[in-house]
Amino acid sequence: MMRLLTTCAATALCTFAVPAAATDLADAYAAAVMHDPDHAVARAARDAGDEADVQARALKRPSLQAQGGYQYNAAETNARLPEDLDPYFSGSRSGSRAGVGVQAVQPIYDAAKSAQATQLHEKAASGRVQFEGEQQELILRVAQAYFAVLSAQDALSASSRQYDAAEEQRRGAQARFEAGRARITDVREAEARRDASAVSRIADQSGLAIAQASFAELTGLPGTDLARPRSDLVPALPPVSLEEATDIASRSAPNVRIAEHAARAAGADIERYSLAGRPVVEGVASYQGQYRLGGADGNAILPDRIQTASVGLRLTVPLYAGGGITSKQREAEALATQAMHQLEAARRDARLQTQKAWYAVHNGARQIAALTVASVSSHAQQDAATTGREVGIRTQKDVLDAQSQTIATGSDRLNAIYAYLQARLQLDAAMGRLDEDDLRTLMR
Repeated sequence: MMRLLTTCAATALCTFAVPAAATDLADAYAAAVMHDPDHAVARAARDAGDEADVQARALKRPSLQAQGGYQYNAAETNARLPEDLDPYFSGSRSGSRAGVGVQAVQPIYDAAKSAQATQLHEKAASGRVQFEGEQQELILRVAQAYFAVLSAQDALSASSRQYDAAEEQRRGAQARFEAGRARITDVREAEARRDASAVSRIADQSGLAIAQASFAELTGLPGTDLARPRSDLVPALPPVSLEEATDIASRSAPNVRIAEHAARAAGADIERYSLAGRPVVEGVASYQGQYRLGGADGNAILPDRIQTASVGLRLTVPLYAGGGITSKQREAEALATQAMHQLEAARRDARLQTQKAWYAVHNGARQIAALTVASVSSHAQQDAATTGREVGIRTQKDVLDAQSQTIATGSDRLNAIYAYLQARLQLDAAMGRLDEDDLRTLMR
């Protein structure tokens, strides 16, 4: 009875169990965000860079420091003085004193600190942009690994179909040969095709295992059940013109924005070494106190407590540093010029990457359309070859060639779709617009 109940329960669970959904590209990216150590490194670098903003604000705030000390004194004095003064100046004395001091400094004008604050702000902003770029790079890496698995699965499927078709043709050729309607060469050709397909299938099995291993290392997912693009996918041309795409990239690409922050940080150093940037004005407030802790050194001459307090301005102007200041200024100007040239190089590279991705999307859409037509034609060619062989106007080799052409054209179309989808992501990344939402809508 118990065994019957257990069986019924298991059957009910199997009946009402909901099949697990296939892993799509957005799922793979979400898994990679949690699993990939390179992304964790980038996230930690961003968090560390954010602290530069805090450090920059601290440079403009007052600083406060405290000092303290303790001193023990022992002295012996012999002096020829009148009797009424001699007890105060002659004899052995010992004692200890403690001192404490507090000083507050408020920067009022300091070009060096202003330049340092600017550089820290630019460093923090650059770190955030760098992280955005790393996120986009992770999306591209996930997409590459994802479509590599699909392509490897297609290659294995194609070689398996080639093998099955060749084996079917071999059996048919063998039957026709035994019936006296075919030559032995037809059998041998079919056997050769089958054996070659077996070799290709083994290689494709290895390729699929490697692709799935790479996908698993990146995402932590097995890569055995990945969602595929829609079978009726209609590729679209780039959503913007080439001129508009390159213009956006030259302003918004992550590498360009990073170079802009670097250029502003380099330019901040020039002012600090100019004549106007050399003076330093600070507001200073201090308190000093000394206290006798005990001993025999207390007398009418040395008080028990001394306290002083002061508030004022402090001006510091470096006049000469052996030529080092002017040398630093020339160095800062050269570094600023270098940073501007690097910015222009980043804009150039962004434009080139955008053009490459734009043409890949544009030509990829046209290629998919052409391969779709070619796939229909190859199926018609295979049907014609099969019919022709039955009526004696086509050979076994013609049929095998037509089958291979059909399978190859289908594989080329799928690979073209994968390349096109990746090119769309690359175009968005080149323009600095790639995000997780693109993955959700990519294959719809």
